[in-house]
Amino acid sequence: MKHLAIVIIISALVVSAVAQSQNPPAAAPRAADRTTPAKEKTAGANGRIKGRITADGRAVAEASVLVFPVNIAGNMESAVTTLFSPVISDADGKFELTTLRAGAYTISASSPGYVLSDQDSKTFYRPGDTATLTLVKGGVITGKVTNASGDPLVGTTVRAIKVREIDDKPPRASGGLLSQMSEVMGQLLGPYKTDDRGIYRIYGLSPGVYQVAAGGRGAQGFSFGGSSAYDGDAPTYYPSSTLETAADVTVAAGGEATSIDIRYRDNHGYSISGTVSASNGPMPQGTSVLLTRATNGIVEGTTTILSAKNHNKFVFDSVLDGEYVITAMGGSGNLGASQEGLTASLSQARRVTLRGLDVTGIELTLEPLGSIAGRAVLERLQDAKQKPECKDVQNTPLEGVVLSAHDQRKQTALDPLSMSMAEFKNTTPDEKGEFVIRLVRAGAQRLDVELPGEYLYLKAMTLAQADPNAKPADVAKSGITLKSGEKITGLVVTLSEGAAGMRGKVVSGVDNKPPTVKMRLHLLPAEPEAGDEVLRYYEAEAAADGSFSVSNVAPGKYWMIARESSDHEQTENRRPLAWDTGSRVALRFEGEASKKVIDLTRCQRVTDFVLTHTPLIRPTKPPAKTSRQ
Repeated sequence: MKHLAIVIIISALVVSAVAQSQNPPAAAPRAADRTTPAKEKTAGANGRIKGRITADGRAVAEASVLVFPVNIAGNMESAVTTLFSPVISDADGKFELTTLRAGAYTISASSPGYVLSDQDSKTFYRPGDTATLTLVKGGVITGKVTNASGDPLVGTTVRAIKVREIDDKPPRASGGLLSQMSEVMGQLLGPYKTDDRGIYRIYGLSPGVYQVAAGGRGAQGFSFGGSSAYDGDAPTYYPSSTLETAADVTVAAGGEATSIDIRYRDNHGYSISGTVSASNGPMPQGTSVLLTRATNGIVEGTTTILSAKNHNKFVFDSVLDGEYVITAMGGSGNLGASQEGLTASLSQARRVTLRGLDVTGIELTLEPLGSIAGRAVLERLQDAKQKPECKDVQNTPLEGVVLSAHDQRKQTALDPLSMSMAEFKNTTPDEKGEFVIRLVRAGAQRLDVELPGEYLYLKAMTLAQADPNAKPADVAKSGITLKSGEKITGLVVTLSEGAAGMRGKVVSGVDNKPPTVKMRLHLLPAEPEAGDEVLRYYEAEAAADGSFSVSNVAPGKYWMIARESSDHEQTENRRPLAWDTGSRVALRFEGEASKKVIDLTRCQRVTDFVLTHTPLIRPTKPPAKTSRQ
């Protein structure tokens, strides 16, 4: 689902690299001084991140390590460099990333046949950090592709398409942004093909449930790995099926699914075609059109429209019967340009049903995306030396703060491009604290902030009003509403040093043992006047043993409550309850009923807090009434 946006980013980085090679700087700096001015080198241990890569408890030598800046637009050089010059781990699995600017980064590692573990997939690293990355043995799918006569098909492209996780949940993004980019680059540079016996072997697969397809061009619609005689066909799914009747193949970690043989069907499929237009003027320099499955958002194909060719038509050939969604995204300017120099647009999603006939006349209209620009401000402790509990507070650079826009609309498979862009709406401030969040769709947005270190807390988020005499809006409470293409400025994010933190466990009120259901902890302000201070509400999941941790907490008085939560409530896109007025009222009602106030002082660390939870008594079905004789 995220592959198209990743392909767009890869393309932009390649273009940028070519531009840099054609226009080299007059005096290229030495490698040691290439990316970090003197001021930045003082933060984050001179711009270094050290680490080690392990698998099965052993060091992994010669693994490729990629480091990617969260703020792509503000650090294009690092983004280009890592794709074409990855760092290689030594014989002890150790690696060192140097000359990094102050900021936040994602790190990924790869080795043939291995995949990055889920625990390392969503972590940001800053210069000065130490990273330990764990690889796990990937799964394998192997089999043979034959024609209707049983003869082997040679040189046929074969793809494994993950449709579900082992636990039957939708596919999770494996290994974060960098691993996804590596996966897409692998697909572009060399897809799996059958040998002279018609045999294929796909390895390095993350655990999950897959469908296997032979023939066709694949999701990206092209590759650098050479063409095949079967690229123009509609794909045939294992065992000899259409998309709607494809059989599932389950792959365990390190496992091998064998004899996944495909009897190839000579099926040319049908086409879906249409046009793309822009609502606010000429077409962008480039437009990508995305075809996904309507049920789960899996990418079936992409195609590109270039304005230089002076047309706005698109077509997807060799498509099997099914339900699909089509969306378009356009872009002009430079990914690394200023806010004014980069423009992007997105269409509404169109649902298409394909049943035995070509579908034509699909019309997509691009609406410009907006941006949110502002400044991060850090309030330093003035008397840290007089406060023993704050003696460990370190000088944290603002560039390590990660900011992103969270669309308040429910994301579904019918809006795959909005979901795919979530990774690229992350940004970090520059050395002056200034930031721009790009690719923001019209509508209500909330700002998410991830803080570096444990001694910072988020104090306020305000937006200047058009009336200079008006009080800035509290956007932590209200959110930010954008019009199509609007570029909002004047957002101020205030951080402060001296955050508190809590660790402990939640136990059952019946026998003081860990709860038998999933729990979510809520820390909420106990002061009456703080009821609508959204930034004073914190949430954390309890582990299976009942342990929990809440960090970056503003000093003050709090209540803590525990609630049972379902699998649905524990998704990555879950909205914090504090965003809703009614939910805040309900939380405070429960907190006040607990009659236990927790007073957290500046820089305080609570390490042994025990919260007793009384399980809900669920009503039982009353016995059926019996009629009197």
